[in-house]
Amino acid sequence: MKISNNNRLIQRNKRISQIVLYSALALLVIGLIWSFTGADRTQYTIAYIILIPAYILVQISIYLANKWGRSPRPDEIIGLSLKGLNDQYTLYNYNTGVPHLLVGPAGVWIINPYHQIGIITYNSGKNRYEQKGGANFIAKLFGQESLSNIEKESKIARRVFEDYKKKNNISFDVEPKIVNIFFSEKADVNAKNAPEITIHSDKLKEMFRSQAKLNLLRDEKINQIRSQLPDPN
Repeated sequence: MKISNNNRLIQRNKRISQIVLYSALALLVIGLIWSFTGADRTQYTIAYIILIPAYILVQISIYLANKWGRSPRPDEIIGLSLKGLNDQYTLYNYNTGVPHLLVGPAGVWIINPYHQIGIITYNSGKNRYEQKGGANFIAKLFGQESLSNIEKESKIARRVFEDYKKKNNISFDVEPKIVNIFFSEKADVNAKNAPEITIHSDKLKEMFRSQAKLNLLRDEKINQIRSQLPDPN
């Protein structure tokens, strides 16, 4: 498998995640010192004013760390999950509008990765994904461990990719599909009834191989699509 990375973006956001983390820690320390050493109400008020942006920066730093700061990053996890696919496949990370795009015999796929843990299911009656177990309430509230609106994010990803194609005058008649993957070892995915393929990352390679048997893209079409996208590194 070939890989096309936006390395400049990856390194820039990695640095930003570190800066945000250190800034959040610095504000927390300053706010705590002011609150413990405060001699009057004014100083207590200032301490709380400092802690509010510190809390916001902590939330931002958690999000950035999950995506950019920790290794393996989502793009590295996807690459490892797909290791063994032949060079007919190309994985595009952060350079086609959407974070992760795979082009190959299985078609054109937008890959949406999620780090949440627990049992992941799809409630057909309520038309939504659900998460059972996993992190406790505090971790979900402060550690961004609760499940996001997956279907909404998929719609946004499709729209962003179409905007990218229009902006760059890219034209091909293959409709992109979406696969949602959960990569934590503590995630148990059971969502076969979901409107989109939703699986654990360790089943991703086999899924694409199965899809290639059903919707085989010929080399000519694959090359026509890849010629319009960023070159592999």
